[in-house]
Amino acid sequence: MGEIQAWPTRQTLADKAYVELKSRILQSILEPGAKLSIDGLAKHLAISQTPIREAMARLEAEGLLERRPLIGYTVTPLLTIAEFEDLFDLRMLMEPLAARRSAERGTDRHDLGTSAMTLRMLAQTPEYHSDAKLSQLEFTEADARFHAEVAVNSGSTVLAKAIRRLDAHLHLHRAYIEPESIGETEVEHLAVAEAIIAKQPLAAEEAMRRHLERSRIRHRAAFEAARTEPAPKPKRAKAKR
Repeated sequence: MGEIQAWPTRQTLADKAYVELKSRILQSILEPGAKLSIDGLAKHLAISQTPIREAMARLEAEGLLERRPLIGYTVTPLLTIAEFEDLFDLRMLMEPLAARRSAERGTDRHDLGTSAMTLRMLAQTPEYHSDAKLSQLEFTEADARFHAEVAVNSGSTVLAKAIRRLDAHLHLHRAYIEPESIGETEVEHLAVAEAIIAKQPLAAEEAMRRHLERSRIRHRAAFEAARTEPAPKPKRAKAKR
């Protein structure tokens, strides 16, 4: 059999709007609780309203935007203390289970499961560089991708969707994560990955539980920083004409 030619996916205007809006939300350019105007965003980004609406619907599905009758879209507010603790309690129930099921399935199957190389790659976190905002954004995306991959590899679509939805609520707090936490996260991710690759369900479950326990401590500090010391608001870039 010959090689299958993989063609690059064409990025639509809705995709571009989604990437731009998500970046602005995660960097707090669009601040938690801010009301968004579809018309205003369309003019500012020089993109028509239809792609903006599609992008906002995707962000709503991810939990980064909320839509209310007569109000429209707003950026999801920061969690309360009680909501933060509940979120991690739920993660502690679901994600170790996802890791155990992922290890039971393994990574060397011939279906569409995760490969060992892919899982190790996703476990790595980006290096922290001089642009703090960009580093935090890259870390946020990398961390979410790893947890999503473990969940998907568990074989449960219900579990994967629930974990992805919960993870979205942490995006707004990850912007306050300290640089040293990035390296700690990578070590913990790799421990989970290696247990899954070795098909050690109990070890994978325990490694994910330890990771979440430590992550809870790191996120609690970031959570408190987010509520008491809001990040400075960067200047808005002018839309290109």
